[in-house]
Amino acid sequence: MHNLKKLSIFFLVSFCAVFCIVGDSRSLEKDSARRSARDIIIASPLSRLPEYERLEYHVKWVGVSVGSIIASIKGIEKINGRDAYLLEVVVKTNDFCSKIYKIDDRFVSYMDVENLCTLRHEVSRREGRYKKDAITDFDQVNHKAHFRNLLDKSEKNFDIPPGVQDTLSACYYFRTLQIEVKKKIEYAVCNNESNYQLFGLVESKEFIRIPKFGTRESFFMQPYAKLKGEDVKKGRVCGYFSCDEKRLPLLAVVKAPMFTEVTASLYKVEYKKEDK
Repeated sequence: MHNLKKLSIFFLVSFCAVFCIVGDSRSLEKDSARRSARDIIIASPLSRLPEYERLEYHVKWVGVSVGSIIASIKGIEKINGRDAYLLEVVVKTNDFCSKIYKIDDRFVSYMDVENLCTLRHEVSRREGRYKKDAITDFDQVNHKAHFRNLLDKSEKNFDIPPGVQDTLSACYYFRTLQIEVKKKIEYAVCNNESNYQLFGLVESKEFIRIPKFGTRESFFMQPYAKLKGEDVKKGRVCGYFSCDEKRLPLLAVVKAPMFTEVTASLYKVEYKKEDK
């Protein structure tokens, strides 16, 4: 579940370290304060994801910069005979934080362009002394998955529900859904060879100020998960998304008993000219 929360930070996507300045990030500018959040309209999502997108997030904890998250769509490739979006998230601590606890993670997913479900998920994690290199292939026709640990060479086959997402593709899949305030969403997410039910509720519409982008119309999402019918209770993740058709994750907040509150704030957005 650790991976799921980390990836949810940011896409929701993401997860790792943040800053306790949510009060500043969520403050309203005067012009926006005169308007009512009830007037905000959540636009319909894009009919398909862009073929190229790069989102950079600055991550801070207790006001101290600790690293970055870079989430990218890097084109369309063939995987298992299907056209798939190549999705990537890279999470790194900066030099200061790396002296205390170094994180250098890379997550890659191949998401079916037509059916919008995962076909393959690759993990490379370096967190302190912990290492993990693994690949999971998803057979969405026969509802089977094959896991390979590239370090100890172990393998495992297991069942998956129809249309299951991995922890990274789940974030992008969310951005394609029609949503409404107070309407619950639900879909299956596979993490560490276990199948979770991920739930989300758009709780409110708000004006949120992001330092690099000014005040943006956003909606606030609070996700939670269940495993075998039982609630997963390991910290809390919530996020703010733009209300335009791109549904960009603007700000993610993670609350955990040990690390209090961590947040990741959108810093930079890049598209190819034709995808803007």
